[in-house]
Amino acid sequence: MATSPKIIQVSWIDAVADVGWEAKTKAEIHHCITVGYLIDETDEALCLASTWSIDQTNARMHIPKAWIKNRKVLSHENPVSQGKGKKPTKVGSKATVRKVSTINRNGLKKLSYGKSRS
Repeated sequence: MATSPKIIQVSWIDAVADVGWEAKTKAEIHHCITVGYLIDETDEALCLASTWSIDQTNARMHIPKAWIKNRKVLSHENPVSQGKGKKPTKVGSKATVRKVSTINRNGLKKLSYGKSRS
């Protein structure tokens, strides 16, 4: 699995199980939405994984196709912002550092870089 698999959203119906004595019970199903990497697909089921690496997957869910109501492929490209304004600040540059002051228990104002003044 060298290329990244498709990310899909699947709307499906799940069975409900319960246990215990009850006087009345209502037949229930659960409407579910699952998003994951499409790892495999057969005539009978889809296999989605929440985590994907080059040669392995983890947290897989196998959903019977008979239970699937809808599915769609999601885009996982990083969109580039076309907004106007300032250029993004580089991480670690001085522009991201702000002086934050607090009052310590002696009533002195303490700046974030460690110097105190009254």
